[in-house]
Formats: sequence, structure tokens, C-alpha cells
Amino acid sequence: MEELRSTETLDKEILEDARKKASRILKTADESAAAQVKNWEEKTRTAVAEIRKTFEARTVQTRDEILARGPLDKRRLRSQTSDYFLKQAMDNFLKSLDRAALTGILERELEGRLLSCVNGEILPDEKPEIICSNLDEAEAGAVIRRILAGPGFKGKPFFTKWQITSAKNTAVGFPAVIINAKNLRITASVENAASALLEDKRAELASVLLGEGALND
Repeated sequence: MEELRSTETLDKEILEDARKKASRILKTADESAAAQVKNWEEKTRTAVAEIRKTFEARTVQTRDEILARGPLDKRRLRSQTSDYFLKQAMDNFLKSLDRAALTGILERELEGRLLSCVNGEILPDEKPEIICSNLDEAEAGAVIRRILAGPGFKGKPFFTKWQITSAKNTAVGFPAVIINAKNLRITASVENAASALLEDKRAELASVLLGEGALND
């Protein structure tokens, strides 16, 4: 009888020790995730500040040249210069991002496109083909699962299975995904997300790089 009580005591001690270890692991994971988020935010702010600082300096000479030309040439050259600098800055910024940040951008872009289809355009019994570029099949599958587990898809008819393949001989430099279903085709990519951001913020960024006159282009 005493041996049974000793065994029970040992079992309780083992379970309590396991609980404490699990608690420490979860606490460490939470602290690590919070530190990574803070580090990413700091890197983003620093990168944006560097982009503005670098291209403000570069455009002093270019602005003088633009202002010396005729009205039409001035407007055309200013617009071309603005577009070139903005695209170059965005490309350099994307290249500086780590893998998690790039797949996060792709995930948000794809989620927005899929949310427009939650009313049944892709039915649960469909098994769409998912073609990924600069993204391995495991990464693509993880992105799809995280998106479909979100609140926007809860209780909505949507596909639950898919077939993932990798694109061959692609010229795309950043992660991209194409979903081919029976009645629609969805494309999402980091480059598309960056282009949309540039278009949305063009006036603000162009005014910083080339002055208020660029807003008239």
C-alpha cells in the first residue's frame, strides 16, 4: 500500500515538473515573438527613414536639371525620375526583408483576394491548383491554411483541399501564388502588393523626393 502511495506521489511530481517546464517554454516563446515584432517594426522605420534620406540627397541635382527644361520636358522627366526612384527604393526595401516578412506580405495580399470569394465562387468540393513561385510547397500550404483558418472564412463555403505545384522558369523575383479554380483565377504576389502601395502613396512619396511640383504630373 505504501509503495502505491509512493508511486502516486512520484507521478504527481513528474506531472508538476512537466507543467512547470511547459509554462516556461510558452513564456519564452511569447517573449521571443514579442521581441521579433518589435525588432521588425524598428527595422521598418529605419529602412523608410534611410530611403527618404538617400533619395532626398540624390534628387537635389536632378530637381535643378528638371527645372531648367521646358514645361513639357520638365513634367515628363520629373514623372519618369519620380517613378524610377520610387520603384528602385521599393525594390531595395523588399530585398532587405527576411523570409517571414515577405511571406507575411504575400499572405495579406492573398487573403484580401480570397475574402472577395467567400460567397461560394470556390466551392468546398473543389480542389484548386495552387502554383507558387519563389515559395516552396510547404510555405505555400502553410500560408493557405493560416488564411482559411481566419475569422473571415468561418462558416463560409470554401475549398478544404488543394494541389500545390511549383512554377518553372519564372522571372518573378519575390514570392507569388496563383490559384486556378473551375470558374476563376486568383493571383497574388509581393510585387503586386508593392506596386499597389506605390500607387496609393505615390503623391506623398513623390512630393518628398521631387518637391510639391511633382504632384501635378
